[in-house]
Amino acid sequence: MTQHPHNLEHSLSVHGKNVQCLAEILRDNVNLAVWQRPRNNHWAAFVNEFCNRAGNLERFVSLERGQSAATALPGWALDIEGSNHWIADVDELAEMYQCLFEPEAIGLRIHVLADTMCPRFHVDRVPVRLLCTYRGPGTEWLPEPLVTRPAGEGPLPEQSVPSDQIQTIPTAAVALLKGEAWEGNEGRGLVHRSPQPTGTPRLIVGLDWLSS
Repeated sequence: MTQHPHNLEHSLSVHGKNVQCLAEILRDNVNLAVWQRPRNNHWAAFVNEFCNRAGNLERFVSLERGQSAATALPGWALDIEGSNHWIADVDELAEMYQCLFEPEAIGLRIHVLADTMCPRFHVDRVPVRLLCTYRGPGTEWLPEPLVTRPAGEGPLPEQSVPSDQIQTIPTAAVALLKGEAWEGNEGRGLVHRSPQPTGTPRLIVGLDWLSS
């Protein structure tokens, strides 16, 4: 048996055109903070060329303070025009993440995907994850009033939600998604999934909190 958490305060999402809105994720009742920034033409050409040449690609590195995202890229990608602008952007996101949460280290994951990575609605077993989709449609998520949670312990059940009520994080936006491992957020992590494939490879960057 499943139920909607009517006895719990509904978690909120915060969206803004100013980077300061990301700090709202520190509030207890905020599960999603989205900085709705525009795409940057300085790295757009790199993103397209990188995706076209990479095929399906996954890279993961652990970044300590001051280390660059360049360490996660294959060598040939560094020679693509505009790579320095894109690397600088990811480095800036890592610096913001570091300033907000002060983790001992940050896990940087880079995905180029032609298919759907996580097609089922789910929650992450992490404190908080930063996601930015540089190419293709962004991550889909559900507002809390539409979520069906398990009645007790157990996996998240299938979500029966009309397609027109599923929300999408805009391309190039920077999103902080609070997960199940955030203190006090057990059983209330943001419910989200990858979008359906469109035939064009997506480029997604994720940052995770690696400190103990």
